[in-house]
Amino acid sequence: MKSFLLLFAASLALLAQFPGRSKKTPEEKQAQAPRTYSGVVRALDTKSLDLEADDARMLTILLSGKTTQPAGLKTGDGVDVEATQDNEGLFHAVSIRVNADVARKILGHVPMEPAQQAEAAPAPPSVLIRQGPLYDNDDSGPPKIKRGVPAEVAAKARRKEESAPPEAAAVSTPENPRIAFIGKAREKAAEYVEGLPSYICQEVATRYVSQTRAVNWTVVDVVTADVVYDDHKESYKNITVNGKATKKSPEETGSWSTGEFGTIQANLFSPGVADFKFAQDSMASRIPASVYDFDVPRPRSSWTVRLPGQFIVPAYKGSVWIDKQKINVLRIEMQARDIPEEFPLVSVETALDYDYISLGTPAKFLLPVRAEVLTCRRGSNECERNVIEFRNYHKFTGESTIKFNPVP
Repeated sequence: MKSFLLLFAASLALLAQFPGRSKKTPEEKQAQAPRTYSGVVRALDTKSLDLEADDARMLTILLSGKTTQPAGLKTGDGVDVEATQDNEGLFHAVSIRVNADVARKILGHVPMEPAQQAEAAPAPPSVLIRQGPLYDNDDSGPPKIKRGVPAEVAAKARRKEESAPPEAAAVSTPENPRIAFIGKAREKAAEYVEGLPSYICQEVATRYVSQTRAVNWTVVDVVTADVVYDDHKESYKNITVNGKATKKSPEETGSWSTGEFGTIQANLFSPGVADFKFAQDSMASRIPASVYDFDVPRPRSSWTVRLPGQFIVPAYKGSVWIDKQKINVLRIEMQARDIPEEFPLVSVETALDYDYISLGTPAKFLLPVRAEVLTCRRGSNECERNVIEFRNYHKFTGESTIKFNPVP
């Protein structure tokens, strides 16, 4: 089975497997013919090297005693790596040759000594994008997450707002209110993680797969787990697959996401990361909201999309719904863009909904209630969709026990 991992900085991870694929026979697991991958060595040890390739991918290439490589190879060197890729997606190096030209292309200059590398911030590599149309004229491309809130809910919100009495005119004209609103949202997002209490909830992930050109989602399984959020970290207990307990970790069961409770907002609203533009007023979680479209270029991105043996940090765009009164984030939609042509995934999308939840106390906290992740493979009809619900929130308190040894 093919599997892949998505990360949004340290905040969102998804390990997924396409269940429609059968197990490979020994013959099918044989490595493909060697190919040459050019790039800069970013990490190196006796067993593997991490290569920043010239097409914006990061490849983890396994080394063996049979791999021929130059003496004195170090991080920052430009190289051509001849390697095979097995059917599990892992790369195996056959030979390594120094290539100073590729280092100049990616780093913008001749490789530096390690001491100099620590002080420099290399420019990101270029992205290779297919020219011309991606799909046939009669093919609309891979499925997409449904955007926004239902039209009837948004229309109801507009009618309510239009019928409200007009506000009194301000005495003076402040700065652009849309820009000021986003500035306040940045401040709230920065405070969000620090303000989260310790709590426990149940996560229910329904996993779907579609393997036909006309999208036809089929349920693969349902995974449940108790999520404990304590000290700004989450852990999982009592994991079941289709109601049966398993000792496997969540990511070993197939598609699984983590981190929705933490720093997604903080990453998106960090100064200088996203460019925001007001789109419209709408509703989210039955709350009047302002919708802003955003765009994050690849040099500012921290969203990592990982497969066995490789990953990318793509540019992404999307929309965010912000509570008009409390200025909290109510919904985030993100779509990866400019994915390198050699990367096996052609589309990656995610959406996350928040609501105000009581933890058994008068105060309510903004917490995730639903998430959806959609991915599709390049050159294939295979797509996977995970619908995740977070239920039964209640406050979590740690317990401690003190024992005294008996006096002899």
